[in-house]
Amino acid sequence: MKLITAIGLILLTTVLSGCQSGQGNCHRSDWCECANETDCYQGCADGDGCRFFCHDMVHCGSVCENDCNLDCHNTTDCSSSCGDNCNVNCHDSTSCGAFCGANCNYTCFNMQRCGVQAGQGSTISCTNAPSCVVNCQGDCHVFCDQVDNCDVSCRNGASPISCANGMVACGPC
Repeated sequence: MKLITAIGLILLTTVLSGCQSGQGNCHRSDWCECANETDCYQGCADGDGCRFFCHDMVHCGSVCENDCNLDCHNTTDCSSSCGDNCNVNCHDSTSCGAFCGANCNYTCFNMQRCGVQAGQGSTISCTNAPSCVVNCQGDCHVFCDQVDNCDVSCRNGASPISCANGMVACGPC
């Protein structure tokens, strides 16, 4: 619940803000960038298939349906809400929160706080972060390396399992 509240607040803050470089007008396969601003919200006009890039910002967020990508670095707070088959990559910042659907690939490294709610078949990777909070809404795999608190919760209160390769899984290894 804490993860959902934190991500929701980040998304709300970001949605209420705007940037001059393409608020809501990114199109399928476009590479849309927000940089050197205070706040930026990016949306996918076509719904699917957008590629967002945020850097050197205070707050940056993206909203997309399916098949989207977000790369975010040197930004205090990054947030993303995405459907299925999305890639979220956050690094060298303070916090990164995401809601994503099935087959999400979430990577968070050199951050203070990482948090994601991900769907069935997702892969989560947190590296060099004091905190990584993951809520799996189906079978998923979580890799935590150099993370002080790797908190993984599974759907319906099931306990995550430890796998031989150091990974934690909701569902089979």
